Amino acid sequence: MNRTTLRQATGPISFALIVLVCWFVAGMVADRMVQQELDAALHAQRQMSTSIVDNMAEVIASDLAMSRAIPATMAEMDVVQHALVQSQNYAANGAAAEPALHAALLKDARMSAVSEFLHDAQGFSGLDQIWLVNANGICVASSNSISNPQAAQQSFVGIDMRERGYLANALLGAFAEAYGVGRASGEPGIFIAAPVYADGLLVGVVVAKVGIARLRHWVAHAGTFVADENGVIIMAHNSALEGHALPNSHVMQMSDADRRIVYRREAFTDISIQVDGQVRDQAPWVPASIAGQLFGMSERPVPSLYQARTGLNSGLSAHLVDPLAAWPELLRNHKRDHLLVFLTLAGTVALAWVITVSYVRERRHHRATRDLAEQLQSANTLLSAEARHDALTGALSRRYFLDLLRHEIERAHANNEPLCMAIADLDHFKQINDRFGHAAGDRALEHFVDTCRAELRGSDAIGRLGGEEFGLLLPATDLAGGREVVERLRLRLKAIPSPKLPASVGLSVSIGITELSPDDLPERIMSRADTALYAAKSGGRDRTEALPPDDTAPPTRTVANVW
Repeated sequence: MNRTTLRQATGPISFALIVLVCWFVAGMVADRMVQQELDAALHAQRQMSTSIVDNMAEVIASDLAMSRAIPATMAEMDVVQHALVQSQNYAANGAAAEPALHAALLKDARMSAVSEFLHDAQGFSGLDQIWLVNANGICVASSNSISNPQAAQQSFVGIDMRERGYLANALLGAFAEAYGVGRASGEPGIFIAAPVYADGLLVGVVVAKVGIARLRHWVAHAGTFVADENGVIIMAHNSALEGHALPNSHVMQMSDADRRIVYRREAFTDISIQVDGQVRDQAPWVPASIAGQLFGMSERPVPSLYQARTGLNSGLSAHLVDPLAAWPELLRNHKRDHLLVFLTLAGTVALAWVITVSYVRERRHHRATRDLAEQLQSANTLLSAEARHDALTGALSRRYFLDLLRHEIERAHANNEPLCMAIADLDHFKQINDRFGHAAGDRALEHFVDTCRAELRGSDAIGRLGGEEFGLLLPATDLAGGREVVERLRLRLKAIPSPKLPASVGLSVSIGITELSPDDLPERIMSRADTALYAAKSGGRDRTEALPPDDTAPPTRTVANVW
């Protein structure tokens, strides 16, 4: 196959590959663009839905607080307390006795007066019904027992109410509040029970009912609903949801008898509020983290935000399933952006190719230049470090120490300051190498330098002059002070052995020290320090000898003071 035939064969393949790449890149760009739109839409709608459900929770809490205040206040009234005290002789005697008990209470003038009081209280309180239950669980007065003869016959007067769930806790002395469905009326409502005490004794309960119809403003916004403590939806903007149960709610664990007592029904249908698993099927560009924040309901096919507020001090909870309003537009925008970006890429592919090739070449050249510069800088840094410091001990190298000595001599002469230099030599170092090996010798040298760093000042310097011989430079220090310093160094080396050396290795050091004279050069002060070191070695090692700047004779072999 010649070159022309090969070019003719690969041309269509290259063109198709470029089209596929452009389409893929356009999809990625469109994904990113629409993700930003989705983030903005979610942020704005989440703020709004949070505000809606928070306001809903505040309204519920406020309304219930006002409703609680009425029976709680009535429980403190003398007329209510006296009525319940006087009705203690009314007690349950089986369901057959309830009609007679009902008739007797309706004829009781005292209870009739209390019922009239309750009727008036209901009129200005906004409650649907108020009644009194004595300590025996018998309803002795009711707000609807005097409105008309028919209502009086349907009232709770004379009925044994101990089976009511909201009343059981109140008869034990606790404030109670619960949702329920009226047995006589069949109307749902919030039942509030406040215990009544007289002279410290529980004499009965004030019970009030707030009908759900009065509280419809709780669910004025689309998608809102309220559930009771058992997870049953008692009120919803979409009334078709009322009577359904939340997923995994407590009502599904209740017995049929308990359900009949509270809700006048036994069967409940679950509603589905769960993470919408179809979001990524419908829009793969949605990130998994965001898809996990979108919920779905069978009644609302559009992905929605779900907000819930519990702990409203009533057992109720406020909920909002808020469909994402921008969702249809986001789907349309993704398709439009994908096509527009693809057309733009396809129209400029030639220019993009040239720019890309040029950019790659420039980056390659820049990277090569940068790598070369970094290698050169690393090499220079390494060379500088090697030239300045001894590789084994970390002390200054001989060359750098001598340069520093010249600089310090010039500075001491210029500032008229004293300067001491010492030369230290480890005693019997060759024997350490011969007996314990060169590795032990290296550890000994390192230990000496570490001891110097621990004892010397930050302005002092230590350099390795060669082998086991080290130079010490003590700026702004006279001979007496310098001798004290190096003597402490000598004693510290003996007192604190290195943990890295065998216990039988006894390190000691001989030190010669001298002070700078006004006309000293580096060679002269080093020669004097070396002479002092020779005197220390000749005097038996493990000692310090000091040679004054004006003394050219070997120093006397006196034992240095121990500091």
